[in-house]
Amino acid sequence: MKKKAPKFDLRVIALTGALLTGCGGGTDSPAGDPKATTSLPTPTQLTSGYPADPASCDAPGQRAWLRDYMNDQYFWADQQRAPDAAASTLPQYFASLLYAPVDRYSFAQSTTEFMQFFGDGQLTGYGYSLAWADATQTVLKVRAVEPLSPIGLAGLRRGDTIVTIDGYSPVQIVGGLPARVSVAGVARKFDVIDSSGMARAFNVNSAAYPLSPVLEVRVMDAPNGARVGYMAYQEFISSGADALGAAFERFKTEGISELVLDLRYNGGGSTTQARNLASLIAGPALDGKVFAGFRFNAKNTDRNFTQTFSAYFAAKASQQDSTPLDNLSRVFVITSAATASASELLINGLRPFKPVITIGSTSFGKPYGFLPRDACGLTYNAVNFITANAVGFSDYGTGFAPTCAVADDLARQLGDPAEQRTAAALTYIATGACPAAARVNSARAPVQPDGQASDVARASTRRNELGFGEVGPRQMWLD
Repeated sequence: MKKKAPKFDLRVIALTGALLTGCGGGTDSPAGDPKATTSLPTPTQLTSGYPADPASCDAPGQRAWLRDYMNDQYFWADQQRAPDAAASTLPQYFASLLYAPVDRYSFAQSTTEFMQFFGDGQLTGYGYSLAWADATQTVLKVRAVEPLSPIGLAGLRRGDTIVTIDGYSPVQIVGGLPARVSVAGVARKFDVIDSSGMARAFNVNSAAYPLSPVLEVRVMDAPNGARVGYMAYQEFISSGADALGAAFERFKTEGISELVLDLRYNGGGSTTQARNLASLIAGPALDGKVFAGFRFNAKNTDRNFTQTFSAYFAAKASQQDSTPLDNLSRVFVITSAATASASELLINGLRPFKPVITIGSTSFGKPYGFLPRDACGLTYNAVNFITANAVGFSDYGTGFAPTCAVADDLARQLGDPAEQRTAAALTYIATGACPAAARVNSARAPVQPDGQASDVARASTRRNELGFGEVGPRQMWLD
């Protein structure tokens, strides 16, 4: 039987770590009272079929339904554009409605792809992302590798230099060739040079592979002797809940007093998973305090609600409580232009209560989120709400500037204490200040978050930090 995406009631969210696409688990409760139940009056169904499914899945039927949906639920419903009747596909028609240039977030995707990523915690493909390693954009390096992916199992590593993929040059690869695949069994050849200078070739087939949200966990010592927990966290999805809990149990057991949370490549995900991680960091003293407020458009203000920190919550798979740390006076977060959405929600939600020291470069800038809606096999991720922290701050559409501006270090693995951004965090822990040489040169062009680069150069740098290849979508949505 074909899975269907959920039809969300905008006044309810799953507060128990429910599976992100409604494939099972969890209970829906009003945000203000987890134990309450509610029923809303049934809206009058329009001729298009909205608010239920489209009355017809032919192109005119889907377009009519989409217009009614956007007129009701789109955050900028009063500022959307007139639809492009000449659009050749539904995603193009959807894009023509968006409030440009403010809405650089909304997109449509296959419901199958959406449910695989957020429901099953999987992707289909090869499992890598890339970035230019030099200012002249001639050397293309591997930025990150999913360890259980086909290319990860074949031995590709962060820092390897890409010579060709299926015969295509680095410039062609960045331009979109070879095309991204969404089916298993597509053969592809990778020619690379590893960190030792050895040429290698990988012949792999695309496949569905499990994501590893928790990519790296370490406990290390800062120069002043402080025990530091380090975690590289890649996406806020429920399939990573157990690994997340295990990481914090290790931090507790090994007696850390400082935390470095590496979100440099984390494009977002579930608001509940973001709240859960923030709660592990915040400690029991913040139990019940406001983590984030969610505000919908003027037609739906009665659906506004707040989400609170929770001292105890059940990991999805194990259903065992994860206990927060209770001794962190601050947190260090490694950021980049790829740090988006739920990652920024976590930063913003913690800031009223703890110092959040950011290391790296300016984050993406996405205070908005979605309630993904399926119609005829397409899932529309339209901006439905804006988020704010406990003091009402939501104005970070241009991203969070770093406390210490430090370029990415593709020459070293994530979690290596000598990796430039990690090393800068350790120095700050020991000295209370950014390293004197925080704006260091690295294997790639340095980030210029302070306006010293031209607009073109800055845009190019930020695009490079978003990565090329198989990069997950930037998402933040209520689950």
